[in-house]
Amino acid sequence: MPRLILFILCIAFLVGAGASVPVGMAVALIALLALGGYIVWGFVRMFTSEH
Repeated sequence: MPRLILFILCIAFLVGAGASVPVGMAVALIALLALGGYIVWGFVRMFTSEH
């Protein structure tokens, strides 16, 4: 999952550099929010998992 999110972030960089900066920034924001959510979900799962 983190690889997919980082891939989307790279696509956002390419879009922002080449075609449309606002569209690239929007895609980057979505990717960063997804990455942050994934990290928080990992921490919550780590502390709430039943061993």
